Amino acid sequence: MKNTRKLLAIATIGATLISMAACGGGSKGGDSSADSGELSVAWWGNQDRNARQAKVNKAFEEANKGVKVKGSFFEWNDYWKKLSTQVAGKQMPDVVAMDYSYLQQYVENGQLQALDDYISDGTIKTKGIDKNVLNSGKMNGKTYALSLGSSSPALIYNKKVLDQAGLTMPKSMTLDEFEKMSKTIYEKTGYKTNFRYYEASELLEYVLRGEGKTLFKSKKLGVDAADLKPYFKVYQDGIDQGWHLGPDVFTEIQTGSVEQDPLVYGNDPGRRSWVSMKFTSQLTALQKVNKDADLELAPWPSSNLKKANYVKPGMFFSISKSCKNPKLAAKYIDFYTNNEKAVKAMLTDRGLPIASESLKAITPMLSPEEKKVITFMNDVVIPQSSAINPPSPASAATVNTQTLPQIEEALLYRKINAEGAAKQFEDEANSSLSR
Repeated sequence: MKNTRKLLAIATIGATLISMAACGGGSKGGDSSADSGELSVAWWGNQDRNARQAKVNKAFEEANKGVKVKGSFFEWNDYWKKLSTQVAGKQMPDVVAMDYSYLQQYVENGQLQALDDYISDGTIKTKGIDKNVLNSGKMNGKTYALSLGSSSPALIYNKKVLDQAGLTMPKSMTLDEFEKMSKTIYEKTGYKTNFRYYEASELLEYVLRGEGKTLFKSKKLGVDAADLKPYFKVYQDGIDQGWHLGPDVFTEIQTGSVEQDPLVYGNDPGRRSWVSMKFTSQLTALQKVNKDADLELAPWPSSNLKKANYVKPGMFFSISKSCKNPKLAAKYIDFYTNNEKAVKAMLTDRGLPIASESLKAITPMLSPEEKKVITFMNDVVIPQSSAINPPSPASAATVNTQTLPQIEEALLYRKINAEGAAKQFEDEANSSLSR
């Protein structure tokens, strides 16, 4: 009972795309045509998530005769590229997965519909969902997205490798301590490190939060090159000292892919990483890829854990502006959130369910990995965390998808040092943000 009560407490904490047809005919009102037609739903994820989502889609079809759900997906990096293409072609899917870091961009560009009317009329039922959770999908006083689960940043590591190196994971560590551990692990086991290469800026933002600083302001960075240098220095030191994975490793895998993450993919320790800077919702999928690994959770490195740590909406669902039958799309979002078949199919794949009854329904079914997530959230994240930063400005998308990855790549190829990387990031990011 104690664990269940803690689970419920967490639930109340706020914090292959193709050309698709829009929803079938019908108005925003509730006539019979609103329950028929085609609904396109898009998300990013791995094969495990896709299989779970397919079960949700099938259950929704069975509960809504005449409805056909057209689901599609990509890996994280490709998802946003393809979605951008769909936006340009005015062919966005009806229901789109949205990340907190991209929400402001899509709202500001008028690409999402507000959900408030569907919440007010009960199409999307919000009983048992904390107001802070609902507010995480709000912008400018309107609700544009509904969280699909709560998660947090998580340093996911292979405990077997640490055991082999004779090390124990500390409760928290600074960047310097992370570097020291990475070097020791390499010297004693041959396993290298991936410091979140070619992913978005969440880790950089996290490190800066620990210093009491904010990465993105509305039209400029909230930091300068001196603040940025320690983050880029991890890459420089890792390459210079041999303990960070070289760029050649990443040319042979799909960056951002869970199945090909160096933590769980491959056999040569020299091409593997002992760690992956992910979110709690990705632990189960990573463990399924490599059942021989003993994966555990720890906080990302920072100078101040309480300042840096936060609870994050794992993913959102939103309704695109181009959807012709938003009532049906809203019914789908409600089904995902509140239907027992749906929540049992997804379990904690996108984080802990936000509706209290949904969380109760899945509690007896949780796997060892999911229980690890709950313990981590209960014992580490919630007691030592602060409010999540506001959504990044729309112009931050260029920083995340181009500026940061390209600079990290230059560091791994030794074309630039940490000081140069910090200055280049400051100049290019400020240029993008000011537009």
